[in-house]
Amino acid sequence: MKSNTTSARLLSLDVFRGLTIIAMIVVNSPNTYGELSHAHWVGINFADLVFPFFILIVGVAISLGFKNIDSSSPQLPSILKKVWRRGFTLIGLGLIVNLFYTHFEQIRLLGVLQRIGIVYLVCCYLAIYCKPKTVVKVGMSILLLYWIFILLVPAPGLPSGHLARGENIINWFDQFVPGMLWRGTWDPEGLLSTFPAIVTGIMGMLIGQIIVKGKNDLPTTVMNLFVFGFVTFSLGCIWSLGFPFIKQAWTSSFVLATGGMAAMILACMMWYTDVKGFRSGTQIATIFGANAITAYILHVIIEKLLDWEVAGVSIHNSYTVLMTNMGASDFISATLWVILFLCVCFIPVYALYRKQIFIKI
Repeated sequence: MKSNTTSARLLSLDVFRGLTIIAMIVVNSPNTYGELSHAHWVGINFADLVFPFFILIVGVAISLGFKNIDSSSPQLPSILKKVWRRGFTLIGLGLIVNLFYTHFEQIRLLGVLQRIGIVYLVCCYLAIYCKPKTVVKVGMSILLLYWIFILLVPAPGLPSGHLARGENIINWFDQFVPGMLWRGTWDPEGLLSTFPAIVTGIMGMLIGQIIVKGKNDLPTTVMNLFVFGFVTFSLGCIWSLGFPFIKQAWTSSFVLATGGMAAMILACMMWYTDVKGFRSGTQIATIFGANAITAYILHVIIEKLLDWEVAGVSIHNSYTVLMTNMGASDFISATLWVILFLCVCFIPVYALYRKQIFIKI
């Protein structure tokens, strides 16, 4: 069935969110390697797309949710109260998730959900108090200032512009963060790199603006989205010649390239589901997308349960020994484990979906 209006909820947004969560579970599964692992430093692997894609869809949701809200709205105080509650809930959940990886005395203050919470708070305020042109200027300024800062300001004992892994001004700032750092002396969700991550959220807001403005003509919206994505992706590739793609530093070129890819992929999904009305292959992603944050937290818990040793034996270790004894290659062993892990994660998410329980933050 063909649709030319966004008055109803766009299925493509739920599918995109769900596929992002599925990809996040896959790349976080034990035994992943190759493209399913993050780039060591420079470059973009499949795994490096997942986090920016999730932040971007948060930005899209903000634009759609705040399209009729501005600083003069009478319900603004209650809205801001909800914004702060959601933001701090995300940050709090991030701290709880970190406890599954560390001990309480080594609590990691930084993390994935913490970054999403910060980006959410900043982007909500931009959506309420700033016009779209101002939001664009803020995003461009952050990316340019971030690049100039790294280019001109040296870390102690290092030359300016030095961008080696763990030896740069971005990672140097991380040593001032209390608690555990994910990489020992620095963190991929560190302080400085949170600023360009906000621009990823801003790119999501711009995509949301394109969708809102094209609400009565989805085919044109799809084309505009794809063109926007292609242009920003191209700009990111050009910028990468002087400021390389580094996900763990969230470089400006990385922001543009990943945001552009997300926009093009979302445009294709929108054409498939909302313009052409196709539904084949979307159900599982829709189920995961309906409880995205819940699915993320559950996959961490399930991963730790599968690694939990009882009498010196865990399910994961037993599986690894079994595959080795069977003579399975690393590729077969890792692939099968990822599929099984994803299926296990799907069970509680499907149970929630079937009972129409949607846990909102």
